[in-house]
Amino acid sequence: MPRLQLPTDLPFEVGALYNRREQIHGPLGGQRQGGISTPSNSPFVILFTGEAGSQHGYRDHWEEEDGENILHYYGEGQDGDMQDSRGNRAIREHLQHNRRLLIFQSLGKSQPYRFLGEFRFIHAYEEHGVPDTKGSLRKAIVFKLKPVEDDFNPFQKEIADSILPEIDLSTTVAQQVQEIRVKQSLFKRRLLNVEKQCRLTGVADLRFLRASHIKPWSQCTSGTERVDGENGLLLTPHADLLFDRGWITFENNGALVRSSHLPSEVTRQIGLDLTSGRRCGDFDGKQRAYLEYHRNAVFETAFKRIEDPLTNLITPAM
Repeated sequence: MPRLQLPTDLPFEVGALYNRREQIHGPLGGQRQGGISTPSNSPFVILFTGEAGSQHGYRDHWEEEDGENILHYYGEGQDGDMQDSRGNRAIREHLQHNRRLLIFQSLGKSQPYRFLGEFRFIHAYEEHGVPDTKGSLRKAIVFKLKPVEDDFNPFQKEIADSILPEIDLSTTVAQQVQEIRVKQSLFKRRLLNVEKQCRLTGVADLRFLRASHIKPWSQCTSGTERVDGENGLLLTPHADLLFDRGWITFENNGALVRSSHLPSEVTRQIGLDLTSGRRCGDFDGKQRAYLEYHRNAVFETAFKRIEDPLTNLITPAM
């Protein structure tokens, strides 16, 4: 599916942060409150997702379906059964009316919104027993939305992410490569529902972050672990390198642990606050289980397994 380009006067970049009032509704128009905005004078339907929706029974989430990553997005309506009207109908009929779906993620009260990209409506279904704002069970309308751009990778590139030379792959190998890409993309999308910013620096713009597995991809014992958003952190490149190679780790309470093997000159020059015991935010139960693995199997061991550091040097992008 070809990617539709936003007009040049609307420079939204996937992963970047925007002020809702000035940078989203300013150029596009639309209601400045609520989860679904339908500008009257521009060809867009603007959707917002985030933790605040949970108080109304919204549980937006990602699933892999037939080899594609699909967002299950809960419609509008805080009390009683959701109705097929207003913003909900605008989502379902956006293609008929030549309107494009843009989704932004809330990062919290008074915080900017992260652009997640453009989507298309695929299907809608009803889910019963969903609590409304008052706690009463009701019928919810859930939309299946497919991203226009399948490969979700706005993150800071690593050498392993660089494009490989064109080679003649067998059908089986090409299929396996595609399956891995789908799963990696699913992990990254789910991670955003768990982590909002880098634990060490506070950077939230995805273009300057990396999606790091806590328990490495190669060590996961199941596909579930590989795509589990709880098995990940958002980290800036320096922090990602230190964490991935076991120079640093975290206690369950968020306290930073620094390896005694980390050279003091690196600690001084790397530009990160690596004070041992520094609190970097709490972790939930599933994250703690993955962190226990990291402390036992990655911390102070991964960097010792690197036989030739030259093979791990980052090279300029081609």
